[in-house]
Amino acid sequence: MELIETIVIFSGSFFGLVGFGLTLITMVVSLFKIDEADEYYGVGRLGGERLCLKGLPFSQGRMAEYGMVILFSNTRYVQKRYARELAQIAVNDPPRRLERLLVWLYATWFLCGVMFLLLGGLLMLFPETL
Repeated sequence: MELIETIVIFSGSFFGLVGFGLTLITMVVSLFKIDEADEYYGVGRLGGERLCLKGLPFSQGRMAEYGMVILFSNTRYVQKRYARELAQIAVNDPPRRLERLLVWLYATWFLCGVMFLLLGGLLMLFPETL
């Protein structure tokens, strides 16, 4: 059991550190790229009144949502829920560099945070040994 706990601890620490490092990078990048991302991806449900909020947590969260929608755009759930938005995004023809930035930086940042929290929750399920 100690081996499994050690693996969970080290993997959770890895995802936590990578997620924290990416947080610092995404905070800086989101301040400069949010206008361009909103121009191409802020349509339909992904846009609206939320586009007025340009502060750091709002822009960072919105760009992570754009990245997750792009990353999972081939799944049935996203195609059903965001079908109209995906069609409008395809018409806008966003730059490939922006698409790669959203997927590789923001979706990875979000997924590392989720993995960190899941592994931390899993660690609480193990019985405490002294």
